[in-house]
Amino acid sequence: MPKGIRILNDGIVGGIAVKEFGITPKQAKFLRFLANFIDQNGYTPSYEEMKQVLNYRSKSRIHAFVHSLKNRGYLRLIPYMKRSIMITPKGRKISITRVPGK
Repeated sequence: MPKGIRILNDGIVGGIAVKEFGITPKQAKFLRFLANFIDQNGYTPSYEEMKQVLNYRSKSRIHAFVHSLKNRGYLRLIPYMKRSIMITPKGRKISITRVPGK
């Protein structure tokens, strides 16, 4: 296995994103998608839109990404409001950083 790459507990291959930021490459890809969408459209995508663009079968996967990144401090949610995901300054650092191989 190449240097800097390791297998995480859940079987996801980790690398630079995991070491520097404490998130998986898939979470980093999700965060970059979210930042690009917000920058282009001026609002947050719905869970359904995220599911379709990222080719997931259910919105529960999107929910898991959002809440995992929220718990790590990369996203903020406004309660009781639709399309209320906000990327924190910590999350902005990742959204502009390229993850090798992605």
